[in-house]
Amino acid sequence: MTIDLPVWEPIGEPTQEPTRESTGEPIRESSPPPIPRAALRTRRRRPGTLVPGMRIGVWRTERELGRGGMATVYAAAHTRFGKRAALKLAHRAVLSPRFTPEMFLREARIANQIDHAGVVEVFATGMYGGRPYLAMERLAGCSLGARLDHGPLPRDEALEILVELCEILTAAHAAGVTHRDLKLDNVFLLASPAAGGRRTKLLDWGMARIAGEDDPMRDLIAGTLTYVAPEQIRGEDVTPAADIYSLGVLAYQLLLGAAPFASANDRELLDKHLRDAPPRPSATWAMIPAALETTLVAMLAKRPAERPALGEIVERLRAARVQIRPSKRRWLDLPTAAVADIIGRPSLPFLVTKRQQIAGAALGLALTVASLLQVISG
Repeated sequence: MTIDLPVWEPIGEPTQEPTRESTGEPIRESSPPPIPRAALRTRRRRPGTLVPGMRIGVWRTERELGRGGMATVYAAAHTRFGKRAALKLAHRAVLSPRFTPEMFLREARIANQIDHAGVVEVFATGMYGGRPYLAMERLAGCSLGARLDHGPLPRDEALEILVELCEILTAAHAAGVTHRDLKLDNVFLLASPAAGGRRTKLLDWGMARIAGEDDPMRDLIAGTLTYVAPEQIRGEDVTPAADIYSLGVLAYQLLLGAAPFASANDRELLDKHLRDAPPRPSATWAMIPAALETTLVAMLAKRPAERPALGEIVERLRAARVQIRPSKRRWLDLPTAAVADIIGRPSLPFLVTKRQQIAGAALGLALTVASLLQVISG
């Protein structure tokens, strides 16, 4: 099969993997040392790079947080009020008649169209030297991709992250927005839980598809090739089902340790998305709940209509979390008859402490002795 659609590959400065604080960009372990004022006039730097202390509108830069193919993100503070922000400034080289400043700034409108705490707040936009910028909330933590560089997550934690992503996507889809670029590096894990215990943010809505509007990414495979849905490759209309496919890929990475399809050759990778069946999750996770395995495979269906709805996915994820992490129960909180019933069913998969096991055995012995005495006295 020949694929003629061009792939979205922004030109510009070399990309570094996002792993930092702020909006999911790479995290630096420590701040750079102060720069002497005299050095600001002579220090050699990349063209277009800002240094600490420079002004962008009402913002003063503090340090660089991360650099990608389309923009650089800086820590900044409001010159009058001191409000902390992450400033995302587009590279001059990426701007073109096809990718205009207005297109870069549409991310602010999209983010504010979705009413959910898991979407990063964008509270200001502007231009600096002909380059557009976004001012957004500055976060503490790291990207999901950076977290996985240090080893796999416990599966119950991975399931909870997937549930939170489903909730964010549900809000986005209700607002008519399809993210279209869901991947590890666009998921941000907060260092401290936010309101309601939430720890997940979904970043980078610049490639999102808005229902009822002209698609600026038409005729392009807009997204990261590891995650793109078959309909994105075929050039068909992108719907919320494309996010479900990408979420399925991400779920394989979190729960099974690898994406379902991989290849060093882009064309071969796209062909796998179009033709290959995903590997059975049970081949890697032997004890995976059957309903969860069925759901993961269904999320990667080639036809959008055959993928499950987000509500069904959340239900299966939560059920699986309960199954792999049974809740602890105290024997003394149960009625005597219930304890006796449990003792008679030793295969029941409760997690109990050694003290609870001893107490249960003693109670069982006492019940047995009482029954014998009743028989003898009768």
